[in-house]
Amino acid sequence: MNTPSRRDLFRGGGLAAAALTLSACGWGRTEPSGTGTGTGAARPGLKVWDQFTTSPQNEAVKKIYDRFQGAAIARSAQTGDQLTTVGKTALASGTGPDVIYYQVGAGNAGVLADAGLLRPLDDVAAKYGWLDRLTPFAIREASLDGKLYGLPNESENTVLFYNKTLIEKAGLTVPETFDELLTFVAAATKKGYTPIAYGQSDVYPSWWAFSMMAGNLAGAQPMGDLIFDNKGSWNTPQLVEAIQLFFVDLVKAGGFIKDLNSLGGPDAQSLFLAGKALMNLNGTWAVGTIEKDMPGQEIGIMAMPSVNGGPRVYPGGIGSAYYISAKSANADLAAEFLDSLYQPEAVKLWVQEGKIFPPVPFESGGFTLTPLQELAMGVAQNGGGDARANIGYAVNHGLASPGFLKAMTSGFQAVVAGDKTPAKQAEELQKAWEAGLTS
Repeated sequence: MNTPSRRDLFRGGGLAAAALTLSACGWGRTEPSGTGTGTGAARPGLKVWDQFTTSPQNEAVKKIYDRFQGAAIARSAQTGDQLTTVGKTALASGTGPDVIYYQVGAGNAGVLADAGLLRPLDDVAAKYGWLDRLTPFAIREASLDGKLYGLPNESENTVLFYNKTLIEKAGLTVPETFDELLTFVAAATKKGYTPIAYGQSDVYPSWWAFSMMAGNLAGAQPMGDLIFDNKGSWNTPQLVEAIQLFFVDLVKAGGFIKDLNSLGGPDAQSLFLAGKALMNLNGTWAVGTIEKDMPGQEIGIMAMPSVNGGPRVYPGGIGSAYYISAKSANADLAAEFLDSLYQPEAVKLWVQEGKIFPPVPFESGGFTLTPLQELAMGVAQNGGGDARANIGYAVNHGLASPGFLKAMTSGFQAVVAGDKTPAKQAEELQKAWEAGLTS
């Protein structure tokens, strides 16, 4: 019972309702799987499965893998949903990849680790100095039960993209407080726009929304302590208010389309890309798609507006990480390959061409970045202010179990439908959280 990749929400096809059984980004594949890269047939082979199926990431990854001279890379690019379906079986059989790019967290890679299918990487991290090179946040994301299992990639933040061009044309101003947001959505609706492109028939979007509101109401660090260390509770007045404000008050104010529970993430994003919505609740992983499909539009990035003068938090996370199969006969070679992914020239390719921010410090002075990339980079580095206060955590990471993830998805849908109160949802989230810790 794993969760699908966020990237799948931007590749077409969407996520079936069956995903709620819980088998983080794009819709529709543009590249076939099984793409081979690397040269030199005399070198040993290394099988790598990743999720970079769309432009511009796919092309950048080809170049990054081609830099590695230690082995001929046999690459298979698949959606995260596909990897969730076949990854565990392939790894268990020994016929799968040496390296798999898989979603982080107890409900994702944790399932593979519990089955003994992933190789712990603490010794490798010490050998290559990863703990000094990678950000502590990313190390925390890719660790399970105190052990490092993956080499994390894709520093991502949940954000609100806003179309400044259309907002100014409509005679509106970008809201800074939640009260201003309620006024903004009412005015935008009267002018014929969907205020916020957001739909929650897929599993991920409601988690993004709750992460934003929870960070603003409860605080970034307290949420991190709860998500990763089980310090605190999901059933608190702050989190009940977070649920109330977004899933009840903002819905009643006309913030979204009326049939919110039937709208998938891909269709919500399409509203924004087509200029029919003024904002899009999404993540920095969508920068490349927005730039490609919205030429001539000035797009901004903001956090959820402040509640009662509190902080504005960008929930952060690592989309996925590279893991080495416990059954790989090429584990040392695989570790060497992973280290090559964050050499300076590879980092430049990730950022400049793949439009992805790897979780390592780097100077962007020599890079060619677009204005939207610059904004996303600022969010990733410090949240536009104090990193400790303004960069938060994704509620579906850390210790979140499949049962807890399901309780969020179905529960928030019930709140929007009027079938469950925010207080009841907070109570049931805490029960699901506790059950997941003991299962």
